[in-house]
Amino acid sequence: MHEQTGVFRLPLIAIVDDDRSVRNAVGRLLRSVGFRVAPFATAEDFLQAPQHHETACLIVDLCMPGMNGLELQRQLAARQRYLPIIFISAYSDANARAQALQAGAVAFLHKPFSNTVLLDTISAALARDSGST
Repeated sequence: MHEQTGVFRLPLIAIVDDDRSVRNAVGRLLRSVGFRVAPFATAEDFLQAPQHHETACLIVDLCMPGMNGLELQRQLAARQRYLPIIFISAYSDANARAQALQAGAVAFLHKPFSNTVLLDTISAALARDSGST
């Protein structure tokens, strides 16, 4: 619930991916099931945006120009901002996957992933996060 108005606010899911088609497709999917969505082309844009503070779950691409997904995860931890992170990647990088999960990521999905898998992963991430607060 939004504290001041008493109105229920749907969770905000941030999508950080340099591929516009991925941001658009994932955003459409999430909006179709009722989530609020904040898309970002870069990790730097996400960190500078006010939505960064109300994000309930972060979907982030591993490989992006500038700050990559692992670096964004480290930046958030350095700021003591812990939120459920779902990594997505077209690359099969076992080392990066292990680093992301060891640092607390909820999941590491390989592109292309099914809508069902993504939605189930987000639901699990939000349930896990609400259970820890």
